[in-house]
Amino acid sequence: MMDVKRITISAGLTAVMILAAVCPAAARPAGDIRVIANVESRDVYVGESFLMQIVVDGSDKVEAPDMTVIEGFAVEYMGGSNNSSQSISIINGRVERNVQKGFVFTYKLTPQRVGRLTIPSIDVKVEETTFRTGPITILVKRPEETEDFKLRIRLSRETCFVGEPVLLTVTWYLRRDIQAFEFTAPLLSSDAFSFEAPEVKIDPAKKYYRIPLAGREVIAEKGKGMLDGEGYGTLEFSIAVIPGRSGTFVIPEFIVACESGTGVRNRRDFFNDFFGDDVLGRWRGSLRKYVVPSNALSLGVKALPVEGRPAGFAGHVGEYRVSTSAEPVEVNIGDPITLNVILEGPDYLGRVDLPSLVGQEELAANFKIPDERAPGRSEGSRKVFTQTIRAKNDQVERIPPISLVYFDTAKEQYVTAVSDPIPVTIRKTRIVTAGDAEGIDSGERGTPLDKWKAGIAYNYEGPEVIEAQDFGLDSILSEARVKLMLVVPPLAWLLVLGVVSVSRKRSADPDAAKSRSALRRLRGRLAGLSAGDSDETFCSGVMDSFKMYLGDKLRIAGRSLTTGEIERLLSERGIDGELTDEVKSLLSSCEYGAYAGGSSLEGREKLVDRTRDTARKLDRVL
Repeated sequence: MMDVKRITISAGLTAVMILAAVCPAAARPAGDIRVIANVESRDVYVGESFLMQIVVDGSDKVEAPDMTVIEGFAVEYMGGSNNSSQSISIINGRVERNVQKGFVFTYKLTPQRVGRLTIPSIDVKVEETTFRTGPITILVKRPEETEDFKLRIRLSRETCFVGEPVLLTVTWYLRRDIQAFEFTAPLLSSDAFSFEAPEVKIDPAKKYYRIPLAGREVIAEKGKGMLDGEGYGTLEFSIAVIPGRSGTFVIPEFIVACESGTGVRNRRDFFNDFFGDDVLGRWRGSLRKYVVPSNALSLGVKALPVEGRPAGFAGHVGEYRVSTSAEPVEVNIGDPITLNVILEGPDYLGRVDLPSLVGQEELAANFKIPDERAPGRSEGSRKVFTQTIRAKNDQVERIPPISLVYFDTAKEQYVTAVSDPIPVTIRKTRIVTAGDAEGIDSGERGTPLDKWKAGIAYNYEGPEVIEAQDFGLDSILSEARVKLMLVVPPLAWLLVLGVVSVSRKRSADPDAAKSRSALRRLRGRLAGLSAGDSDETFCSGVMDSFKMYLGDKLRIAGRSLTTGEIERLLSERGIDGELTDEVKSLLSSCEYGAYAGGSSLEGREKLVDRTRDTARKLDRVL
């Protein structure tokens, strides 16, 4: 009987061989080199992102292709990874070594219109030779909302002026648990607007989630809401939209794609836990993908009038109010006064700044104003700017009104907002001499400090000043009750301070708990994989579960991570090369099974155990 032993050492993806077998017409061989393009799905919805890979088999000396030839899709480069591997076979004592080289480019494509869209042939230069992939046709369907998932957007106003921020609020209504989700916002690729994510004031009694959105991140608040007379769980966030030019603009549909179970939900309170720590497994049945569109809107943007524009206009557009406060208001010449200037009015104040106070003539004439100023801080619907000022002389009787020139969008004209003045008392600076400090007589007026005998009587002698007393510190501390009064309040204060600090830390970082529970969540996802799934679906589920685990630990969106990105992120966190290679090898096995169309490289149980073991090792060092 022939003695056959095989040892495989993997250093990259092995999907190349499978893709070459599945899509032979898409590659043009030149020697042993093949170039293949493949997509995650050929049947998608508008706004539903999918992955596309360009796989080079036979060489890793390759240049990134030009993807601008693709029309009808938003294309995002997700990274490249070396796809080289080697294997050693021992047959009847004879050792054979097989080395394969390759490279994989991964892109995320998002279709932007309905119909049959074609990804054209793409030129790829490998070792000075140009290869061409085959074209791929994608069927793009129009998304539809369901009874369980609805999406709505609304604007804080339907018309505005150039430079005037408008808040766009997105509300997702849900009546089913979800496994994963992704928002698509075509508006955010428009060059007619700039965008900002408003700062969210964290309420410890509420739950918040970080939502990746077109390369940005927004904070969404979980809650409850009514729509068309029906109750839903909600996820809501806002975006500040700042128009850069005039015109009438269509605000296109936002789209959310998610996965949810199709079976019967376990009994529990959905509204309290539709984004629970272990959503997978709460439904008995397979996962189904939903792609839900929002409503579309229109925004009219008017140009700012040039005629009558004041010289002091600094771009403030909206309806502004200005107020001030100062402390202290009784000081000596040169003592610091903290001046707060408060702006209120517009829908969004995130990028609003306050012009330099040096431009306020009366203020600059009577006060020294340093160049440095603390950045403005948002406090609900207002923004506070803090500036330290110092009076130049004792003739100053007030902090003068602070004025702000702005374009009033209600009156459609340039106006000036003015605060109220603040009365102050400025005293001359008095120099304390050595004679004052020593209590030496200074003539008829006497020593000024001598008049304060009750406060600094230790400068003088005499029985009327110091008398023998039985009452002292020792007698105070000898009382047990007094000791308790001195010790207990500080301890109680420290305890309360610790509880408040922990609560604030958790509220400021809503993803911290998710990071700590990442391993438990991974185990739950793996346990929820169905034995009835095909090999491709099962391996894809293991791969997605592991990537989501990495995302939870690293506090980023994990599902779309590529092997190259994972390798870079682990390297940045000091993870040793041996463990990184183990992660890459695991992903290689998962991708082999996900793309192969047949069984995976190893048994399902072994693949799951290997995934858990790798995650446990990472959990110790991340």
